[in-house]
Amino acid sequence: MITILRDTEIADKLVFNMEEDGRRIGGITAKLPEDGCIEIVSLESEKELYYDGLCRTVLAYANIRGIDRAVFDITDERQLYRLRGFGFITPDSNVLESITEFFSRDCADA
Repeated sequence: MITILRDTEIADKLVFNMEEDGRRIGGITAKLPEDGCIEIVSLESEKELYYDGLCRTVLAYANIRGIDRAVFDITDERQLYRLRGFGFITPDSNVLESITEFFSRDCADA
């Protein structure tokens, strides 16, 4: 079973780790918002398909706390390609303007 848990020992940023059978298989790091926008700065996992769950975890966390905008400060072209495919960003922008709208879309629309 795969679990995604927040690393509460790290206070200056938001870190979620993905584990399977107690073994870390991925993670995502975001800067805590100062301007009402969460900034995702690091994303890694053994399988690119896990990017979806990791990103949704951070976005849901932000959305619950009233944050509705996300910036993906990712430079790896392969990761950006996958993030576009999952519908988090578009080819011309690395900004998700509305997390609420993202979660209200039908999965088939992504």
